[in-house]
Amino acid sequence: MNPNRPSQLKLLDNHRRDLCDRTHSAGKVVFTIFFWLLSSPWMLAQSGQSAEISSHYERAQSDLQANRPGDAALEFQAILRLDPNNAEAHANLGLIAFAGANYDAAARELRAALKIHPSLWNAQAFLGMSEMHLGATDEARQSLETAFARLEDKNLRIRVGTMLIQLDYEQGKLEDALDVATVLNKLAHDDPDVLYIVYRTHSALAAHALSKLAKVGPNSARLHEVLAESHASDNDFSGAIAEYEKALAIDSTLPGVHFELGEAILRNKSDEDSRARAEQQFAAALVENPYDAHSEYELGEIAFQRSRWQEAMQHYARAAQLQPTLVDAQVALGKILTQLGQPEAATKPLLEAVRLDPDNASAHYRLAQVYRALKRDDDARREMETFLALHKAEDANGTKHAEQ
Repeated sequence: MNPNRPSQLKLLDNHRRDLCDRTHSAGKVVFTIFFWLLSSPWMLAQSGQSAEISSHYERAQSDLQANRPGDAALEFQAILRLDPNNAEAHANLGLIAFAGANYDAAARELRAALKIHPSLWNAQAFLGMSEMHLGATDEARQSLETAFARLEDKNLRIRVGTMLIQLDYEQGKLEDALDVATVLNKLAHDDPDVLYIVYRTHSALAAHALSKLAKVGPNSARLHEVLAESHASDNDFSGAIAEYEKALAIDSTLPGVHFELGEAILRNKSDEDSRARAEQQFAAALVENPYDAHSEYELGEIAFQRSRWQEAMQHYARAAQLQPTLVDAQVALGKILTQLGQPEAATKPLLEAVRLDPDNASAHYRLAQVYRALKRDDDARREMETFLALHKAEDANGTKHAEQ
């Protein structure tokens, strides 16, 4: 891989193009959008409850429900002949024009509505979208930003936020795009489309940062670290090892790289030579950071594989002490205590592991073994049933099983 032009740099343009395609697709309007404004009492209130205007309004509503926007437009035009300053009639005509992709007419009517009633935020939102379709990006941004924070309808706010992100992409303002994506994520954290936008925004920002890193530091330790991470994510651990070693040759104190190199070595091969090389890296990581619980845990795993039970116990206990929420360390403590013939003592870390991560199949499996050794048959049966259910779910999801 050429460090001056890593393949990840292609992501930025792909992300921008993909997000814009999805945003344009989201621009296809269905006629339910009309009721974002029709539900408001403003039309009747400002016209003194005129019976004639009310009649036109009701017929327009029926026309829209029957998917007859042309007939509804005639009714709103009739309202404007009776009351030229009826803001909502202008707004609904703007929506009808927008739905028909007549963005010039939509913008004209929506501006008229907002001139009369500036706080029609839904109309402000559709004005921004109309301006965007017309290529007036500066005006579109102002309209969309004005509406975005004030919209009450969740779906419309997501729609406006998505278009703001598109504008940010097109103008290279990725940090602004991230701000909007963060708001959308809080608004609809379980919406697949929003999660996709958040993912794409973060990915594009990362690709942009990588592009800049490649320009300002083409031979830097950090770029080699990034390239190593890329190799590791592709399961190319020999490539990752080479890049991590290059990074450390440039800066031996680079935080976290000794640990990552040790991990890559172990994942590349599982022989004793690899364990010895990885052990050196984890020890170096602890010199760099004596509170590195993950390196302590990995040293425990290496000692366990060498059948050095007491040494493994010390590393596991230290890892759990440094980071009590490290589930792997708690499970490992239960594992080694069971190996040392102390099932009663093993229950404490295993129960803590289950408390921290109720879906950890390995913890339930080892707890079942401990209960069986303690003759607690009902508890052992319950834990084994839980383990089997989790194991079955992992099979169904294609999840790789953790070491038991």
